[in-house]
Amino acid sequence: MTKNPNTHLPSNASKLLLDISAVYNTHWSNISKLIPDGYFDWVIDDVPYGLNVGKMPFLKANVQVKQKNGTKLNPNKNKKYSLKEWDLKTPGQDYFDEMKRISKNQIIFGVEYVDWIGLGTGRIKWNKGVAEGMSFKDYEMAYCSSINHTHEINLLWSRMMQAESLQNPMRQQGNKQLNEKRIHPCQKPTLLYKRIALDFDLKDKKIFCGHNGSGSDRIAFYNFCKQFIATEIDLEHFNDQEQRWKNFSNALTLQF
Repeated sequence: MTKNPNTHLPSNASKLLLDISAVYNTHWSNISKLIPDGYFDWVIDDVPYGLNVGKMPFLKANVQVKQKNGTKLNPNKNKKYSLKEWDLKTPGQDYFDEMKRISKNQIIFGVEYVDWIGLGTGRIKWNKGVAEGMSFKDYEMAYCSSINHTHEINLLWSRMMQAESLQNPMRQQGNKQLNEKRIHPCQKPTLLYKRIALDFDLKDKKIFCGHNGSGSDRIAFYNFCKQFIATEIDLEHFNDQEQRWKNFSNALTLQF
């Protein structure tokens, strides 16, 4: 379900919770305040890391970036990302407290960059298969409230190298035409969220996401989770996500 930014936000929880799959172009707090305590089974989110990724050199047109191993990334001749300031800081304690209020469990990427009070010891470590010497981090960490250990997920995601499937997660897709199109500088692959859905039994669960970004989670959870509600405050990223969702939905329709 598309929520146009010009459409009024739901005025109460009863209207909001009728949605099966919806993303709202607003700050997460404008939606979460309408949610009853413990309504969602899970918050699955990928918060800003506070690294200013939205203005990093590799996003700029015609700028060559040198890696730690001495190799250079080719200039981005066809600039596809607008430079933005959404990653200047991490969400505060109020965000974490609110996510705990509205959900029974939480998986939140970016845990190593925050100092929230109340974090448990459970972690998800996503190993991305980044080649040694590259400037990009070869793993990402998420907080997971339902465990007290580190759960590892191996799934290739490094520039043009993307996982072939969940069955062959570290073998790269041979046909690059089948690669997932990147629409966001911090995009996580749809396969990652599918792996999380299987590993943490999200079948028929209600999910909330406060920083939707590319919308990979929305696609991954379609027809698997009971409900998906999300917010994305940046209008450009919101529109890109909505177009991606529309393309996905249209492709499903053509299959019938």
